[in-house]
Amino acid sequence: MSTILARAFVTLALGATAMPPAGPGLAIRNAGFEAGKADRADAWHWWSRTKHGSARRTDEDKHGGTHSMCIRHDGPRDWAFSSDALLPARAGQHFRVSGWAKVQTGSVTLAVVARSKGQTLSWDIGSASSDRDRWCRLDAPVSVPAGADQIHVRFVGDAATLAWVDDVALVPWTPPAPKPRVKVTGYAFAGQRVREKLGRGVVAVPANKGKVHVSWRLLADDPESIGFHVYRRVGNGKLVRRTDKPVGKTTGFLDEAAPAGAACSYAVRAVTEGKEGPASAEARVADDGYLPIKLKGNYTFQKAGIADLDGDGRYDVVIKQPHSNIDPWYKYWHKSPGTYKLEAYRHDGTFLWRYDMGWAIERGIWYSPYVVADLDGDGKAEVAVKAGQGDPRDAEGKVRAGPEYLAILDGLTGKVRARVAWPDRKHFTGSHGYNYASRNQLGVAYLDGKTPCVIVERGTYNVILVDAYEFHGDKLRKLWSWSNRDEPRTYWGQGAHWMHSVDVDGDGRDEVVLGSAVLDDTGAGLWTTGLGHPDHAYVGDLDPTRAGLEIYYGMETRQKQANGMCMVDAATGKVLWGHQGFTRHVHSCGMCSDIDANHVGAECYSADTDEKKKAAWARLRTSRGKVLSEEMTWGFGPRVVYWDADAQREILHRGRIRDYGGAQLAKITGQLVAVADVLGDWREEIITSVPGEMRIYVTPIAAVDRHVCLMQDPLYRADVVHAAMGYYQVPLLSYDLATGAAGGK
Repeated sequence: MSTILARAFVTLALGATAMPPAGPGLAIRNAGFEAGKADRADAWHWWSRTKHGSARRTDEDKHGGTHSMCIRHDGPRDWAFSSDALLPARAGQHFRVSGWAKVQTGSVTLAVVARSKGQTLSWDIGSASSDRDRWCRLDAPVSVPAGADQIHVRFVGDAATLAWVDDVALVPWTPPAPKPRVKVTGYAFAGQRVREKLGRGVVAVPANKGKVHVSWRLLADDPESIGFHVYRRVGNGKLVRRTDKPVGKTTGFLDEAAPAGAACSYAVRAVTEGKEGPASAEARVADDGYLPIKLKGNYTFQKAGIADLDGDGRYDVVIKQPHSNIDPWYKYWHKSPGTYKLEAYRHDGTFLWRYDMGWAIERGIWYSPYVVADLDGDGKAEVAVKAGQGDPRDAEGKVRAGPEYLAILDGLTGKVRARVAWPDRKHFTGSHGYNYASRNQLGVAYLDGKTPCVIVERGTYNVILVDAYEFHGDKLRKLWSWSNRDEPRTYWGQGAHWMHSVDVDGDGRDEVVLGSAVLDDTGAGLWTTGLGHPDHAYVGDLDPTRAGLEIYYGMETRQKQANGMCMVDAATGKVLWGHQGFTRHVHSCGMCSDIDANHVGAECYSADTDEKKKAAWARLRTSRGKVLSEEMTWGFGPRVVYWDADAQREILHRGRIRDYGGAQLAKITGQLVAVADVLGDWREEIITSVPGEMRIYVTPIAAVDRHVCLMQDPLYRADVVHAAMGYYQVPLLSYDLATGAAGGK
């Protein structure tokens, strides 16, 4: 496009009231800084939070023309150099903003600001940064959001800065048509969906008055008429049947005559059409109400990847230790005192292997994602993990360079079986580029509906890069790549602290929920709310009165008008309801689960912060958005667990399990690591970490009905896989347990 034509387009787009450009092709008055008196530039102004620094017009160094602006700042906080021109704009318009910068110290960002009725609506609807000591072009797409009526441009930065800026432009832009995408065909294209084969998962724990509660799994392919006989072994004696007739209403049995003080174990046999099947694996009574797994040292662990490593139908676990976390944000970061280790344990506590992640992986959640799943369909799980090489730490102790990989470890040995390059950090620039580049995630999605594919993500708060792979025959094959740099600006910074894999549009193939944006199974952008970064995002059949799945968000990104707490349609991103009013920073895990039988579907809880990031106010709502409570009972959010006999979850908060609004049911010790249906019937186990030990707490309460093992629901299973990385949130189902309604079915 010629500069004259570009100027004409800008004039047409912005209307007759827009300030005229000072030079050819420039949409902003004095965009080349040629007009001014002495060292000041007309139509621009300087601001610094601490009154430090200046922007001075100079002819000593420039990109074009005869002048540029030299920015000097020695203050500890942020600065801005802004155009005075407020340019008319309307929602849905697209522009490209560009400029030039040469940075000797710090970094510089060129950003477009959106305004609404004279007030700032968004500080950044399009931006580009540089920290290079040579003239570099800053260029970024700009998307005008709903509610905006004006835009303006500015250069921003923080802390020590010495830079020169020049030649700003803003021109209309039409986003390119999406690139054609091909449906994924994975290695399982000729077969069925790759699923783990589960045994009965028998578990036994003490109940009241010397009784023993035994429970086991109901599997998805069990016939409706199936029943079970329960057998008990005392010491080294024979298995003796304890049931007169097969148990059919539940998958649990209360042994009221368990011999006191004797070592007992239990097994079950399925009964189909009057015939007993083989005995299940036996389970010893967990005398303390939890199953202990001793670790190989007196340390704690941060994460647990739950999967069958050896193909015997019983869940094993891969932990990441120790339990410590360093955040990349400059206010929280500090040097890693040691390295993370992955450790694998069989279901019976047998130690299998240890993998040292090394000094190339700093000791924080966002540097060190891993997931555990059967990726190649052989019935035995692998470990996908972010890996580095050697010790690339710089003088400060940060890892800013060196090779980075997606590595696949053998689940039984911990040996590397394949690796490929991780998405490159080069696209993350500016003074906070290290922080943004250090946000990494991993997931598993069935992109063709059958093949488990590894999803690799880098970025949360601005640029987001995603690669998808299949692992088969000890090789990783790339399926697609996606970058929000190729999408409208509304896809910028929409990442979450978690990833979901779920079929949101009913085509039998998983989509990838990055946060406030969703990728289709082909790797194309499906939709984005444009609301920004959520601190929590829950996906499930949250409102069973409507078709399809829903997503509940608590938005960290400040919302000036509405929807800081909101529910959207998972297929389209359409907001179904939302909080009306300002939110500052809706924080932490929130809560989203059916906890109240008086209201259908999931209750949704979030809390907002005050200016000091303290909990300020909260809302508990029904699945339709009705406010049930404004109490701050749970701070920034509790965990929940299926623990008693009904179809509602119980509140797990500060080590205590309670019915919503009811009495305490149980108490646990240790740091909560995970909640999942790992053993026994459909109720969930609670995994905690204490020094030197993993504890798996099991409910002693007898159920009144039975449900298929929750781990056989694809959404729930994917949530459990993803729980080994990111900030933890409990898994949800693709159907409503209380009513049996299936979202999108």
